[in-house]
Amino acid sequence: MQGEDRGGARAGAGGGPADGGAWPGDGHGRPQVVIEGRYELLEPIGSGGMGEVWRAHDRRLRRFVAVKGLLDRNAMTAGTQAAAMQRARREAEAIAKIEHPNVVTVHDQVETDNQVWIVMKLLEARSLADLLRAERVLAVPRAADIGLQILQGLRAVHAASVVHRDVKPGNVLVRDDGQAILVDFGIATFEGATQVTRSGSVIGTPPYLAPELFAPGSPGPAPASDLWALGITLYEMVEGRVPFAGGEVWEVQENIRQSPDPVLRYAGPLAPVIQGLLFTDPHERLDAATAEAMLREVLGAPLAPDATAAGAATHAPTATTEPAPGPVRGSGPGPVRGSAPEPPGPPAPTPRTPHGRRKRPWLKAATATLCVALLGTAGWLVAQGIGDGQGGTSGSTTAGSGGRGGGSAVTEQWKATNRTLKIGVKDDQPGLSKYDRKTKTYAGYDIDLAYAIAGHMGYSRDEVAFTTVPTDYRSTALKRKGVDLVIASYSITPERKSASPGGYSVDFAGPYYEASRGFLVRAKSSKYTIDDSSDLRRLRVEVCTARDSTYETELPKRGFTMTESQPNTYQDCLDQLLDVTSDVYAVASDDIILAGYVKANPGKVRRLENIQGAEGYGVAMRPGSPGLKAEVCSALRKILKGKVWDEMYAKNLSALMDGENPPGRPDLTECEGY
Repeated sequence: MQGEDRGGARAGAGGGPADGGAWPGDGHGRPQVVIEGRYELLEPIGSGGMGEVWRAHDRRLRRFVAVKGLLDRNAMTAGTQAAAMQRARREAEAIAKIEHPNVVTVHDQVETDNQVWIVMKLLEARSLADLLRAERVLAVPRAADIGLQILQGLRAVHAASVVHRDVKPGNVLVRDDGQAILVDFGIATFEGATQVTRSGSVIGTPPYLAPELFAPGSPGPAPASDLWALGITLYEMVEGRVPFAGGEVWEVQENIRQSPDPVLRYAGPLAPVIQGLLFTDPHERLDAATAEAMLREVLGAPLAPDATAAGAATHAPTATTEPAPGPVRGSGPGPVRGSAPEPPGPPAPTPRTPHGRRKRPWLKAATATLCVALLGTAGWLVAQGIGDGQGGTSGSTTAGSGGRGGGSAVTEQWKATNRTLKIGVKDDQPGLSKYDRKTKTYAGYDIDLAYAIAGHMGYSRDEVAFTTVPTDYRSTALKRKGVDLVIASYSITPERKSASPGGYSVDFAGPYYEASRGFLVRAKSSKYTIDDSSDLRRLRVEVCTARDSTYETELPKRGFTMTESQPNTYQDCLDQLLDVTSDVYAVASDDIILAGYVKANPGKVRRLENIQGAEGYGVAMRPGSPGLKAEVCSALRKILKGKVWDEMYAKNLSALMDGENPPGRPDLTECEGY
């Protein structure tokens, strides 16, 4: 067995990749390392579960490759080295046999005196983790497409009797053409193999480790634990965070124990897939074939020959709208279908055992039809609009909300190339914009305003497509052209009009409404006596607000103490406020939003007096759209000038504000010149 050829004496102290130190070539004058006289290690290109992955040069074939050692040197002793080497040798042979477009290609297996190396194809792509850091969340179609590719790769891995053990965004590469590739088999193991531990803990990344790995008598990693990690990854792609957070294994496992059913706000038709993959009992968890069938159904792709029928959904999809008939366009990578059948009503709640545990729902043969119908809303991929008769106002027709009049030549040109007007809205703001999961419709002031603007532009009601956009995703949704307009209590600020570093600029028409700034607190608190906002400052009470809202940067300047990490939505803040075990005792938002939360939670929360400042809501669009902005401004002028504005306020907001008359109509400062 040939060892590493160091090409000369090693200089300096410390070891190489095989024993935890730095190799030559790191700028300190050390000679290069060449494995088996062929693979010259050049530089580390990433860290994995067992150490660094190296960029190397294959001297024989004159190409660059990636090289990684399979053994954790710190977990081996002299007595276990022989067995560990034998095990790693078998694993390398199994991994090398996997040939699949969604799994990194293994070129070679090499052994040195005390290490087993795998030589892999060097890929030019960024990781899914990098993609999520840049974009925070992915649209459902894109997430489903990436998830399907990861799953297809995992099925090939499992067919080779290998368990990956570290499925996570950092170990998935996404190429510019959309291809997803599963990488980093540094801690892979055979199905049923004894768990390899480091310092007594299971190896892997805590937020992605399946709960059964820590159960007494656990047989160790299995395909089901990889599928759990895929469920976590899917959740993170659409929700912008992991469902069970924690830096240590015990923290993650405790979060799973306390809240085994994480809230899904933006998963849409992916919700049943994610829920099925996150069953804590591996025997109840979705199997790979069923998960693949469900993901293909979400994308409208044909079933693979070996894919089984999908099981029933445990809950109705989130944030969907009733599909309108007619052709549907995709809003992300992956195939889409031509038309969508009308979905049935939501399924009954998942039954639970006397101990509160969900019964196994995956009775495939009996429930395949239900799942196909439930997930058959391919129109959700572009967030289909609502049919006639939902959420309009008596005066909407006055502004042309249901007709095709009022459109100029510019409008007709826009509509000629945009058959559907895609509008981003909120789904958790009573009175302004609320999504009803039973009827699959949106309703509220912002929704009626959207219909009125669309009608002015010549769109009928069923040519309007709504999609949910959280506060910190609004500008991204515009930039990625997922929506044409955003009408989602979007406050007009100079910072949003001129992009900050790492941000995206937007253009506004409006404002169409002006809200005051305020706070929401618990109706009763055993810890604090809070009478007004000055008490929040004096007591240094933690205040929660939505990430990327104006409050996130404004309130600290005024001396308020903010929570360490702001969530995606105001609704998330409200959920924390209602949780008596939470350290959040106040929520900062606009008075109209807070009034809706008070009405929806009587006796639980109350509003404080408003503070200085107002939030002018604007209709947002991509910069460089003068024709679109002109039409939106024209529509807003008609709405604010006539009775429609008063009628929309009376219908949606007056009751929230205790019957108050509409506030003064704002001046359309963002429409000057249009």
